[in-house]
Amino acid sequence: MNNKIKIGIVGCGAIGSEVSIFIEKELKDKAILWGVCDKDIKKAENLVSRLKTPPRICEIDGLLKNVDLIIECASIEAANYLLTRTLIFKKDLIILSVGALIGAKKILEKIEKYNVKIYVPSGAICGVDGIGALSLGKIKKITLVSSKPPTGFAQNKYLEKNNIDVTNIKKETTIFKGNVKQAIKCFPQNINVAATLSLASLYSNIDVYIKINPKIKRNIHFITVQSDTTRLTVSVENIPSKINPKTSNLAILSVKYLLKKIFFSFCVGS
Repeated sequence: MNNKIKIGIVGCGAIGSEVSIFIEKELKDKAILWGVCDKDIKKAENLVSRLKTPPRICEIDGLLKNVDLIIECASIEAANYLLTRTLIFKKDLIILSVGALIGAKKILEKIEKYNVKIYVPSGAICGVDGIGALSLGKIKKITLVSSKPPTGFAQNKYLEKNNIDVTNIKKETTIFKGNVKQAIKCFPQNINVAATLSLASLYSNIDVYIKINPKIKRNIHFITVQSDTTRLTVSVENIPSKINPKTSNLAILSVKYLLKKIFFSFCVGS
């Protein structure tokens, strides 16, 4: 038990719950889920009740003091806080609210000095390895078109501010066109894909289009990358999580796969 890596999870929703179960079942010989944290205590209690070896429920700093690896799957606000604290406590961090990293250049420059690792799973898209490889050359243009059913935009403040009622939209409608920083500001819970693309490609001038389509039941992402050597296109159609329609099942699986790469000796892809 003493030699096992202690893991803490911040956010006990769809992703946090599934990842917790994965850790208990698949990583039991290598790691232990030491504790969980959520601003909604009922979510944390519900998760703990589902596990055979119940972890502690504690505050974020309690996790940081006692674990070796933190998995953030809560919000950009939680990710921002963890980014500043993980250097102080010198703990490794997996971030799912990837938008927090776009404005964290100074922190990312320090992680080598502090001997801290920050991991970003591929999330709801594929082809991140290839896009990262293309960043070593010259990328000329990247376009992202994300389409989701209306349920994927529930309680979005940008839509509320602009009096856009998603229930009244009857056909595919573009509700946003802009760059990555603008997209993150307007759709913090929907645009991790754009942030991941920007970080992997080292290309900030991505054209982002966000659409609502009441005729689809999947979250669809279409990516085109044009470099000096390659034209890459990626199309992904994800079934939304039943627990949280804003989250794709692939995003949950990507965290599990990242953990396998961290904890096991053999891995495919970077």
